[in-house]
Amino acid sequence: MLLMPVREEAIVYGVNAALAVARHRSEALLRVFHTRERRKVVGPLLSAAAISRRPYREVTSDELTRIAKTLHHEGVVVVCQPMPLVPFEALLAGLPISSVVVALDEIGNPHNLGAILRSAAFFGANAVLYPSAERQAHLSPAALRVAQGGAETVSCTAVSDLGAALRALTARGFECVAADPEGGRALVDHVFRRPTCIVLGNEGEGLSPSVRKACTVRLSIGVPGQTASVESLNVSVAAGILLSRAFLAS
Repeated sequence: MLLMPVREEAIVYGVNAALAVARHRSEALLRVFHTRERRKVVGPLLSAAAISRRPYREVTSDELTRIAKTLHHEGVVVVCQPMPLVPFEALLAGLPISSVVVALDEIGNPHNLGAILRSAAFFGANAVLYPSAERQAHLSPAALRVAQGGAETVSCTAVSDLGAALRALTARGFECVAADPEGGRALVDHVFRRPTCIVLGNEGEGLSPSVRKACTVRLSIGVPGQTASVESLNVSVAAGILLSRAFLAS
């Protein structure tokens, strides 16, 4: 008996995330489900599905909840091919000299990953790389919804050894800048240069020793002379601040 290969499928929900799939990866569409209330809003998605000869269907909100396995589907669910990850070697070879890359050291919360991807896309970062470790959040449906389509425009790469990847970037002329509340120079005193890799640590434990050692600069986010009422920022907020500084400097 001839067995057909199993085709991998991914779920994407949320209006902006779903529309981004249609805009950037229409060939990846497999099936689309939407509520009556969202039909007009997701019109471009339905058109892309029709052009690709992919089925789309109007369903109830309860049916969408069952398909998406969440109440936060915003009235639309896309079944599509998984987001392709770029091999690190190919990414490294294709990065322009003016690149800004974000490296994540075991960010565990998919909402934080999504928010970082959204900021990376907004500022025009070239790539986001993270370890393939179990503790690292990956491109789950929840992360893609929070990214608001940002994951479709930023190259994503999973690496087996983040420290080694940072050293490879350094060898290519990158300045690897880590957000490190445990020490380092003040952010306001640092002038970003290109190419730059912004490195962010785990929400609870911060940077691992091997990743911290691989960074060429460590920065502390804060206001000089002012005592903060909380210990640190959410990692996605820190990412947005560092990205804005890196792009404003250019």
